[in-house]
This record gives sequence, structure tokens and C-alpha cells, in this order.
Amino acid sequence: MAQTKTRQTENFPVGSLLIPKDLRTDVHAYYRFARRADDIADSPTIEAAEKMARLTAMEQVFRSKANPVTAPSPDQQEDLNSANHLKDHIENRGLDCNLATDLLEAFKHDALNKPCRTWGDLLNYCRFSACPVGRFLIALHGEEIDTASSDALCSALQITNHIQDAKQDWTSLRRLYLPNDWMTTDGTSANDLEKPSITAGLRTTLDRMLDHTDILLERALELPIALRHRGLAAEAAICIKLARQLSYRLRHNDPIAAKVSLTKGDWMLAGGAGVKRFLRL
Repeated sequence: MAQTKTRQTENFPVGSLLIPKDLRTDVHAYYRFARRADDIADSPTIEAAEKMARLTAMEQVFRSKANPVTAPSPDQQEDLNSANHLKDHIENRGLDCNLATDLLEAFKHDALNKPCRTWGDLLNYCRFSACPVGRFLIALHGEEIDTASSDALCSALQITNHIQDAKQDWTSLRRLYLPNDWMTTDGTSANDLEKPSITAGLRTTLDRMLDHTDILLERALELPIALRHRGLAAEAAICIKLARQLSYRLRHNDPIAAKVSLTKGDWMLAGGAGVKRFLRL
């Protein structure tokens, strides 16, 4: 099964040098597990029933005391290997296995192509697809903070990615993360994602999503201030700046005509925000 992304091609930093060296292997194990499950859910050649079975098998690794060591096929063996590897890291660090299994709930949602009827549905999806990532990093660093600001940041990062990839998600997987009720109100539909450029109705829906995402990013500003670890606080500041830049670009460009991406300048600005946060601690 081909991997669709790597840590180097993500919009936001994964296991960067700001993470202590002794924790980076844990972050990489978490990423590989998430990437494996995501690739299963996103595969255009695997039937939904098989996707669900493979994701459930990965979940059982964390629910069972005994680690399964064999699987029916090489691909399924790799599924179990990634789950077993992460389970070892989680147990060694004394972390909650729900930080892994919650992600699988989101990937099961994807495997079945469940629509998001409302903004609340989308936020609930993010609660499983994105928020566990921030909570994992916070727990891994031994931080004891209210995770509301982290959840807000992770949700904002997820939603900007959904907007960025909306056309591809629909045309390749028939998957839609845009709130259905807003689309109806704005006089648009998934069919508009197949057009060569953005329609007025779809522009209204995306801008509405970006307005709510910017509110999440305002809440996220508390996160770098709350964190004690300098590197993690700097990484949070970088992610907030990158999300703001991507939100701006998505608002002022047409993500249907062409994919809207972050620029080198955006990364430089974000790096500057990270340095400022690092030096303040």
C-alpha cells in the first residue's frame, strides 16, 4: 500500500528539532501509526468493509494485553506492526492508549465517507482526527494544562487542510467535510467542487468556515503561553502562525482553480514567531 504523505510533505511541523531528541522517536512512531491508518481510510482501491476490518484490527492491538504477531497479508502485518510499535512507546511513557484509538474513530468515519451535516459535526470529527495529536504531545512532554487551547489549534489546522483539499477529497474519494447545512443555505453543493473555479455560493461557505476557524485560532493563542517547555511552546506558536497564513491564502485565492499552499515566506514568518516565543520563556 503506497504512502500518500510523509512528515516532510505535511503543512505543519512533525517531530521537529524543537522536540527533545529523546521524545522524537515517540512522535515519529505516533506519526507512522496515524499515517498508516489514514492511508487505509483514504485508499481508493480498498473496499469500505476491508478498511473497517483493518482499522478495527489496529484498534484491538491497544485493547488487548497480548500483541498479535501475525496477519493474513503483508499489508495487514504492516498495520499491526505500526500499532504494536506505537503501543510499546505509549506503554513505556505511561500514556493513555485513547490517544491512539481516538484517531482510529476518525479514520473509521473516513472509511465510511460519513458527511458532516453541521459545523458541530465537523468539530466533533476534529475531536477524534486532530485533537488527540495535540494531547499526545502535551502528555509526552509532561505538561499539565487545560487542553482547550490545544484542541482549538488542532481543529483549526485540520479544517484549513480540509478546505485546502476539498476539491481533491470530493473528486477522488467522494468525501465531503464542508457542513451540509451551510452549503444548502449558501446555494451550493458538492457538484461545485468539480467546476474549474469557485462559485459564489461555495466561496460564501468556505469563508464562513474560515471565519469560525479564525475564532479557533484566537482561542489557540493561549497555548504557547500556557506551555512550560520552550520547544513545544515555540512549535505551537509556529503552527498558529502557519494556520493564520494558510487561512489568509485560502480566503484570498481560489482553492478550486488550484491548490492553495503555504509559501517559503509563510514558513519564515512562522519561524520568526517560534523564535520570539522560545526566547520569551
